[in-house]
Amino acid sequence: MKKNLLLVLCIIFIFISCNKNSLTNSYWIAVKSYPIPPETGNNIYDAITIHLTDNKLVLGYVYDKRSENFDLKFDDNRIFLNDTLWAVIFKEYRDSLFLDIRNNARVKFVKLGEKHKLEAKPKVWEHKNWILSYNDFKRELILTDSLFFDEPDSKLCIQKDLQDNQFISTIDKWKVVSVNENQLFVKTFYQRDDELYRIKNYIDDSIIELESLKFPEVKTNLTKRKYISDSKKQEIINQIQNHIWKIHEVLNLDTISRGHRDRGYALMKLESLKDKEISFKFSDNATYNIYESDISVANGKWKLSQTGNELVLDNGIYPSNYIDLINVSIDSLVIGNLRIFKPEEFNYGMDIEIYYKVSLKK
Repeated sequence: MKKNLLLVLCIIFIFISCNKNSLTNSYWIAVKSYPIPPETGNNIYDAITIHLTDNKLVLGYVYDKRSENFDLKFDDNRIFLNDTLWAVIFKEYRDSLFLDIRNNARVKFVKLGEKHKLEAKPKVWEHKNWILSYNDFKRELILTDSLFFDEPDSKLCIQKDLQDNQFISTIDKWKVVSVNENQLFVKTFYQRDDELYRIKNYIDDSIIELESLKFPEVKTNLTKRKYISDSKKQEIINQIQNHIWKIHEVLNLDTISRGHRDRGYALMKLESLKDKEISFKFSDNATYNIYESDISVANGKWKLSQTGNELVLDNGIYPSNYIDLINVSIDSLVIGNLRIFKPEEFNYGMDIEIYYKVSLKK
């Protein structure tokens, strides 16, 4: 009789185990959406997170603290939320999951599991200048504390292409977030694509090893860009401030884009730049003026960046607020700046965005 009872208990245990869903109490992040049909370009599911329990699904978004809770039910490979079909499981692997969501996208999810748990180090992110490296490509990231537009949970990121040594014409958002104690560094690129990284390791607080959740085969890391000493910073400031710097030579004009835009600041004439009629003054009271034929067309506050590589104008929330210090000497400067200029007749009445490099003399 004891043998029969033991056999019954084993059968019950096997039955329960087989019917317990493998996704119970798991965390996932959507890393890539494949639209259905492909031409729709639907990537609205990228960067969402899901937490599945026995009978609940919590839906979140890495850039936002808010979340939604749904009643969860499985029927074979179909997932129902509040009794409405939400997704069909296309493929399930140990660390990834493909869901067909609402018949409009096949979405790849990556598991945020126990083996990748890592202690958070919030103080590391007080440093603002980093170099993002993947393979042989490098970008500088300026991770500001300014909010990304009206989003309360994301901050603003300025980026610089270190191959071309010029700022990228976009402002993006960034955030460090913990999901199931998986530490994630997330950001957008041109506000369209999501760059989603899992933090693998902190090395001496100066290098952060990353795993690209979209492209795990690519070696990726963040490296601190060093700050200069206060004495070196003051030396550069002393060389720059309280002089009128006039254009000596236009070294390069690189057209980035054309179009109608409103950035909320005065636009200069491209001809004034070409004719060397633009000049700059950075005063010792932390104010600046940009002149066009001796008329001030832009003014505000300025400071030297912590790295000593840029002058930061105003609140530093646009790429145009950063003037590259390519070379600094006692009586000359070489600078670069990304700026939108007034429409010209040849440009059919459209604004023109140019990254220019010029040499200046006192």
